[in-house]
Amino acid sequence: MQDFVQKVVERYIIFLFFDGLVLFSLIRAGHRSRRKALAVLIFTLASVIVWIDYYLIYINRLEMKMAWAVPLILLLAGVLFHRYTFPFRTHCQECGKRLSITEFLSCDENLCLKCYETKHPESVKLSKEEQIRRENEEKKKTWAGWRPNREFVIVFAFDERANVLLVDNVNMAKKPGKLAGAIGEVKGREKKDFTATRTLRKETGLECSQIDYMGRLNFEMPDMNVRFYVYVAREFSGSIRESEGKKPVWMPLKKLNYDLMSMDYPLWLPRMLRGQTVEYYARCNKEGKIYDDILDLDVEL
Repeated sequence: MQDFVQKVVERYIIFLFFDGLVLFSLIRAGHRSRRKALAVLIFTLASVIVWIDYYLIYINRLEMKMAWAVPLILLLAGVLFHRYTFPFRTHCQECGKRLSITEFLSCDENLCLKCYETKHPESVKLSKEEQIRRENEEKKKTWAGWRPNREFVIVFAFDERANVLLVDNVNMAKKPGKLAGAIGEVKGREKKDFTATRTLRKETGLECSQIDYMGRLNFEMPDMNVRFYVYVAREFSGSIRESEGKKPVWMPLKKLNYDLMSMDYPLWLPRMLRGQTVEYYARCNKEGKIYDDILDLDVEL
């Protein structure tokens, strides 16, 4: 027994170090683990009492029988007040799943992470993208019942070297809108795919064999509501040619000059070219500047 007392006295600092780490992590968890932090604190204080008892025995200030008496008294007190000294459970109190070490230590309610988040949805930390998505869902409610007065297509050719074909409106000053996709208006009951291939041919001279519908752009203006259907041609043939006032130009996606495009282009164009479906909503003032918008990602078209 003397050897055991000596080892406890000499190695107590190691135990205290790891016990302190557990206590620190529980305190950092905040209100979620207050009871368990209190239990660990009580256990730490009890261990200090045991160490003092053993140290006094080690230096011959107490009799050896106290090596059993003090721990036994503390154990009985712990059993008597077990509600405070041992609030730990090994299984989730809701679903019965075995708790991980983190869940076992950190949650006063002894719930697995999934059950805790279900019971306390306010505790779930949302990613920035999820926060934006939820905000957009609320903002989209203000667009309920919105209908376009006119419909257009915007078409981009995109090659295997990540170059995108834009149309330079050569007669326009160097300002937003000078560079754009090939734009054409949907006529009557004309199918949008047909409008897109016709527009690409007319504006650039290219014939596309495959064209992908990537999303919609909805603009609410003071005097008109406009919708654009965005298409990306990845398989095409022919050579580009200029038409009156319009010059098709190939540009690397990574070096696009967005200053010469409409202010909404940086939000949706790179995503659509990389294969992400998008729906965009924007409200414009009399000068055509956007003052409120929504970017809805990965929509089902």
